[in-house]
Amino acid sequence: MRLIIIGAALAALSLTGCTKERIVYRDRVVEKKVPVTVPCMGTAPDPVTALRETYGRDEWDALSTDQRANLIAANALAWRIFGWQATDQSAGCQ
Repeated sequence: MRLIIIGAALAALSLTGCTKERIVYRDRVVEKKVPVTVPCMGTAPDPVTALRETYGRDEWDALSTDQRANLIAANALAWRIFGWQATDQSAGCQ
């Protein structure tokens, strides 16, 4: 076992002296982007009013199915826009 280890060490030492060229490492400029926290960019957006608060039960019942579907879709879009604005406003907050 010792003979194998000694043989491997001798082979490694003999291979290291075979090259005549030197390896030269040169300095080069590398750009690294580092995330930096910044203060909040603004205030929170106005919250979306729930349909329950906008329309009373009698008004809601008087609407057709298509009208209700359009109102629900518009409200969902308003919530989505609210989420995008809240994300943008709170980006970088500490």
